[in-house]
Amino acid sequence: MINEIDGIIRESLIELVDFVWATNWYGREREVISLFAFGFLLPRCRPESVLRHQTQVAIEGAVIQISGPNRKKLVTKDMVIWPEPLMNVWDEDRQPVNYPAAILEWKANKTTVSSYDVNWLRQFSSDLPDFVGYAVCLDVLQRRFRLSCTRVQQGQAHNRWLLL
Repeated sequence: MINEIDGIIRESLIELVDFVWATNWYGREREVISLFAFGFLLPRCRPESVLRHQTQVAIEGAVIQISGPNRKKLVTKDMVIWPEPLMNVWDEDRQPVNYPAAILEWKANKTTVSSYDVNWLRQFSSDLPDFVGYAVCLDVLQRRFRLSCTRVQQGQAHNRWLLL
């Protein structure tokens, strides 16, 4: 499952960057996330795929917060991919118990991946073997570089997993 998610994310990010640079498209973080989700990720939904339905993808989705003092039970993440269609953090008793298959945290118009996002994903993923996280930055403003993505799984960060 994780390898398939990696492939889908990698291909979608490459297509996004190719499009942005070919068209001189510009947007802020929220616009980049929407463009990525609707233009490049959701078209990859296939019945036989790990990403088989559009309802597996949430923008500004709630997930269970990592433990720590003075933390809320839930936190919102830029993009969440759930393992099943129509899934979210809540169970049938309206308790927050479900974990996502993947989370993407974004920074647009920045030149470095957020260390806060990477550290949060490292902590979140440490006990979740069926989860993968991505911290993405895309510089569509000054265009000093294109995209950098750090991949996080089981508490380990792989810097420059994708560098375009």
